[in-house]
Amino acid sequence: MSTSVTTPPAPRSSHSNIIDIVVSPSSAFDRIRETPAWGWAFLAATVLGVIGALLYGPALVHAMETTLPAKLAAMPAIAKMPPEQQQSMIAAQLKFTKIFLQLFWLFVPIQILLVGLFQGLIMMIANVAGHGDGSFKKFFALSITVQVIGVGLASVVIGIIVLIRGAASFEEQSAVTGAAPSLALLAPGAKGALVGFLGAFNIFILWSTALLALGMQRVARIPAVTAWATAILMLLVTAAFAAWGAAQNA
Repeated sequence: MSTSVTTPPAPRSSHSNIIDIVVSPSSAFDRIRETPAWGWAFLAATVLGVIGALLYGPALVHAMETTLPAKLAAMPAIAKMPPEQQQSMIAAQLKFTKIFLQLFWLFVPIQILLVGLFQGLIMMIANVAGHGDGSFKKFFALSITVQVIGVGLASVVIGIIVLIRGAASFEEQSAVTGAAPSLALLAPGAKGALVGFLGAFNIFILWSTALLALGMQRVARIPAVTAWATAILMLLVTAAFAAWGAAQNA
């Protein structure tokens, strides 16, 4: 009599997390719990983020060229200069800012890693508070994987919106970064910090917040209340930074 041994199916590679985080988050979470790999997710988030940045970059440049000259001219240090010197100083600042915005896409991978580091540390605190069994490596992998949506997909969608509307239709930088559907739609006349704060509550950041909360529960067995409170805290920190940035550019 012969016996057959059933071989369990091989686990899917970590590159499956790129798709699963969108269509089957629980599968991605389980894979991260067992093998906290993040390289493929980082690559996908970076590629999508760079594509998006290249698409919406012209709108950032146009918004800068529309609003920055008047802001610079109103600065006391520049306002007291002779007219020719004012124009020279403003032109130099515009040139520098334009170059920075045109190269903004280079900072996408750095942004992803820094966010992963920040969120990983915050989730480690939640892990201690909630008596979870996670590790920094798992939380870092979770954050990077979720950024496939929060940075990658969000950037591409904003880029497509800019292409449809045209770069010339954006007169403020906050209008570009806030182009994705968000709570800012409820206050169409909002300016400055308010529009930045409301704009942070867009569909991709809210989606990412939910994934982080659910992921902490699945990856590290953190209680639901602690996980959701931590995810919402990170959301509010993001909104606060967005409000500050919009206020500076107002």
